[in-house]
Amino acid sequence: MGNSLYRASPSDTDIRYDPTASDNLIDQSPIWASYANSFGAVNYTYIADTNDDGGTFRQPELYNVTSGSGWPYERGVFVGFRMIGINGSRIRDVQVYVYPPASEEFCGRDVPAGMVNVVGSDKNDPMNTTAVCGLNGNVVYSEVFGVSSYERNGNVNYFWSGMGPIYGGGVSGPLPPGFSSFAVPVGNEALFTHSVYAIPGVGAVLTFSDTDSVLTQGDVVKGSFGTGTSAAGFPVQYNTFIYSSGRLGDETSFVEQIQEAFNTYNITADDTPAWVKNGGSVPSCIAEAFGGCPTEEDYCGPNGVDPSCTESPYQNPPASMKPGPIAGFTILAIAVVAIVGFFLHKRSIKSQKKRLRKQFAQQVAKRVDLRGSVSQLNPTDLLAEFKRIDQSVVGGTTDGFISREELWEFVSSGKAGEMNEKDFNLLFDSMDVKGRKKVNFVEFCAFMSSCGDEIHELAKEEKEGYSRDEKLYAASRRLSQRKLDVTGGGQEDDAPLPDEKSSPAKSKNMGSLKFMHGSNAKAEVIDV
Repeated sequence: MGNSLYRASPSDTDIRYDPTASDNLIDQSPIWASYANSFGAVNYTYIADTNDDGGTFRQPELYNVTSGSGWPYERGVFVGFRMIGINGSRIRDVQVYVYPPASEEFCGRDVPAGMVNVVGSDKNDPMNTTAVCGLNGNVVYSEVFGVSSYERNGNVNYFWSGMGPIYGGGVSGPLPPGFSSFAVPVGNEALFTHSVYAIPGVGAVLTFSDTDSVLTQGDVVKGSFGTGTSAAGFPVQYNTFIYSSGRLGDETSFVEQIQEAFNTYNITADDTPAWVKNGGSVPSCIAEAFGGCPTEEDYCGPNGVDPSCTESPYQNPPASMKPGPIAGFTILAIAVVAIVGFFLHKRSIKSQKKRLRKQFAQQVAKRVDLRGSVSQLNPTDLLAEFKRIDQSVVGGTTDGFISREELWEFVSSGKAGEMNEKDFNLLFDSMDVKGRKKVNFVEFCAFMSSCGDEIHELAKEEKEGYSRDEKLYAASRRLSQRKLDVTGGGQEDDAPLPDEKSSPAKSKNMGSLKFMHGSNAKAEVIDV
């Protein structure tokens, strides 16, 4: 995710990290589209290079019933077929080797106990066969399974192999520790394959010579095709072989050629699988008949190897912004919070001041006739109230200024209703506009003139008859009276209720609060 705001991600330049990149082999390299096919018969010729004079063709070997070693068929010359299937990220490579019957000379030898010169296809009982040495040949199936790599470079890693049903022990399963096998595209025309075993490795390069055949060049370690142990201890010297195989193009032709080889080398009916007898499709896993096949768990489970269904080790780190945008957004967020906080605070202060002005004006109105506008206020009454506050401190004197202590004494006495210290500080600061810690008479009058809206509300309540508190008081009186009537201890039915407008909670001069009704007049603050 590389742009002006975010740091560049590895996936911007590295396909291994790109979550949208394909894990399919054919998408990664065009060579696999040509390689996924069926190929016709290859005549293999192997010579056991066991001496410097050139060696001889590999010879049949008696089969050891106990160890499972040996192959009592012609091993120097045989025929093989190959089919490669690719499905997305998965590849399967099947090879079928058909061996001719052993020679008459080999079959005429004495057979020691524990050895046989012919075997069947029953892994659990190799001697259970109708085959005859020198008359019937045999078959070996080799099958490997692989997947594309997390590198997404077209490479294949083989992880499962099988060979049998008798030759090689009829084993099928994951590659054992120390074994590895892989294939690497070389450009768009060749594949390099390499297998690593306990015996020195075997490599092969497959090059497509044209659209109809595949040319294979192999390098084999000297002696590795000898008796099975002759390769151990040999220096790494390679012999080279080259062979070609025609592309068949479809599975039907592949099966037909195998049927022909089975007939040529006289494979018994008992050793011929149903798909060859009936000309059916090649099974999805030939090794199932003698070993085992990879399951979805092997591909996609906790230890799975298929990149298309397992988590790649190449993961993009969490997207992170560049330092510049981070700083910009942080400053913007702080600014937004500060602005919102400022307006909320301003609104709260405004609401608090309104409540305090209303509370203070209501108390002052008890002694001062505030009817009319500011210009119509009775200076004598306002001055008298100012002086009462000025000398509200016990033992104090009238000095023409209301101090913080004097106003606190006034509000603490309940004359302006209950008020906490925080509200008091705001009230005093609203009067003390010059910050001198004392309020003169002009400032007092100016503050009173700023209470126009609040006095308008009080005047409205007066016009309606009584305030919200008085309505609650009257309602409670009615409920009390009705309770007395029910118990027989109250007034007579025709006795009038107490005059609600003469409630003790009502101010005798509430009507005078109309003086600021509809007026926005302000008094000029003049120091005296």
